[in-house]
Amino acid sequence: MPDLIQIAHAQMGGIVRTIPMVTRMQLIPVLFERLDDALDKASVFFAGPQTALYRIDGDEMEVRIGVPLFQPIDEFEMFEAPGGNALCQRVLGPLDGLPGVYRSLTEEISARGLTRGVWAREVYRFIAKDASLNVTDVSIDVTDALH
Repeated sequence: MPDLIQIAHAQMGGIVRTIPMVTRMQLIPVLFERLDDALDKASVFFAGPQTALYRIDGDEMEVRIGVPLFQPIDEFEMFEAPGGNALCQRVLGPLDGLPGVYRSLTEEISARGLTRGVWAREVYRFIAKDASLNVTDVSIDVTDALH
């Protein structure tokens, strides 16, 4: 069952792009590859969990993919990961199940009488070649206060 949580504001560094909604499934993996390349080029061997933020605006999606970053580094765009309230579900296993998680989170937001916020996010806690070991926190921001 999803949890209503408070997400802390974070300073991130990575890649920010606006992409067409119709090609998002093809372009998002490319953005992750670019982030991996930037980490390698900057000789960063550990940077905390990779995080993706998604915001839909009509036929486009703003994508922010990055890692916690406290000072600018070449190859990285600095951006804010806003804090606030969110409905969150931890997902164990392959990433191909994430679309279904978004549907269930959206239904749960409605069932709880909450108002959907602007951002959806994925925090990749553990990603392995054996996808059954993956741990991803998926959340959708809500504008309602925690009680």
